[in-house]
Order: sequence, then structure tokens, then C-alpha cells
Amino acid sequence: MKYSALLSFVIFLTSSLPSYATEQAPDRLIIYGDTTLLHALPLQQWLEQNDWKKPLFPDSLSSFSTGCWRGYVAFWEIIDDRLYLTNIYNGNYSAKVDLDSLFIGKVYHGRVSADWFTDTVTAYQGKRVYYLHAGFSSIYEDEFEHVFEKGVLIKSMYFDNSLSTSSMRTMPDSYPTAMIDSLVDWKSLPQIEGRVIVTLHVELNKLGQVDSVLSIYGANDIFNQEALRVAPLLTGLPVTYKRGELLKMRSLVFFFTRKKQQQFLLGTTIPLPNFCNEEAL
Repeated sequence: MKYSALLSFVIFLTSSLPSYATEQAPDRLIIYGDTTLLHALPLQQWLEQNDWKKPLFPDSLSSFSTGCWRGYVAFWEIIDDRLYLTNIYNGNYSAKVDLDSLFIGKVYHGRVSADWFTDTVTAYQGKRVYYLHAGFSSIYEDEFEHVFEKGVLIKSMYFDNSLSTSSMRTMPDSYPTAMIDSLVDWKSLPQIEGRVIVTLHVELNKLGQVDSVLSIYGANDIFNQEALRVAPLLTGLPVTYKRGELLKMRSLVFFFTRKKQQQFLLGTTIPLPNFCNEEAL
């Protein structure tokens, strides 16, 4: 992910994640007796290596869900530094694969050694501190990185993300629309016809303050300048940690509308809708 600062946040969200539009149900990984959420799909490597085309479940037991496009949730366990497959369930856990039929002659003590799997994976535990509705994008307080080579655990690392102040669903529900609108000097702006949108790409510090503006996108310079004036005044913006490090990049979207301008000029404010609800704005 060695890209420019402007793109790093987007790259973080999308790189090394399956290209699903809905967040996907993760596999489970048990290590040292603790169950973690595995943001990787070791079974896919086996299916691809063996050119497996048949569905794992018959139509009567398949459970289609946009939250589980692959159609299964696999359970894994690390025993004596080796990765084992212990179960494969359909998406709603109403059925599971007969491992003896799928891995003929390779099932011992009810599990299969994942000796085909070589990769570096991420697993999570604890409270969710970041959510994005795509692939394996959520971030949790406790983050683990495991390195496997032919099913053998080579190395593990732990990262503490508990300093995150972001809510469980950071985008878009906790977007600071009301705070932004309260700081806008609506009287200094020309009469708004329709809606004007300004987007700032900013860098946050640990206190949730805007340290710098990296770029600005907007067609009207007056509104661009107002967005630039307001940005440093924002305080307590949600911050998120990943791999124990602060994710500094953030986008701030300013919606200047005639309705808002009239409300503030009249000295009355009402609860503002979610910024993604374009009809309401």
C-alpha cells in the first residue's frame, strides 16, 4: 500500500479484501482457546487448487445471502502451531459439510490439516470500532496477524486498536453533519439555489482534530473557502486505529443547501438527516 497520502485511506479500505459490495460473514479461527473472526478464506485456496466446481451444499440446503456470497462459513483451529479445518457450515448454520466426503482419507480426529494454505491473514476479537459495508472491512479492538506456510503457523503479531473513538458504524451514521452545519457562517454565503457540495480530504490527529487539508473538491470558490474555514474548527471527530496505528486520512463532505440556510438564518434548527439521504437534503 505504498501510494500517495491522498489515496492511502481508500487503498486501506479496499486492498487485500474480496470485492464484495456487502460486508461478508467471516470464517472463525480458534487459537489458544479463543474464537476470533478470520478475515481470510483458506478454504478458497483448496477449492481453487483442486479446481473444485461443485457446490458444497445441495440446493435444498444452500442459503444465499449477500452477506455470505461464498455460501459457507468455515471453522478453523490452531493446534500445536498447525492450522486445521474443523467444520464447514452453510450461510445460516442449518447444515454442515461431511468432511470425510470432501477430504477423502484426510480427516483425523474430526479435522483436516490445512497443509495447502500459505498466506498472511488478519483475525479480530473484541469490540467493533469501524464498519464499512464491503468485503472484510470491519476493524475490531484486538487485531492479530498470522503467517502460515503450508498450514504451519510461522509467526503471530498483535495490534491494539482500543484507542479508536469511532462508533461501531463510522460511515456514514456518525458523520458530523450537525457539527459542520452549526459552524458554517450561513449569513456570509450568497443565497443558495439548490445544493452545493464541497469535499475535503483531510488528515486527523489523535484528538480528532483536522491537522491539515490535503485536497478540496468543489465548483464554487466561496463555498470552498467556507469549508476550509470550518474544517479546523471541528473537534472530537471519530478516530480509528488499524494495526495499532492511527488512520489519519478522512473525507469531510459539506452540504450547503437552501433549506439549511433558511433554517439557520431564521435562527431555528431541526435534527438534520443523514448526509447520505440526498432526497432529504
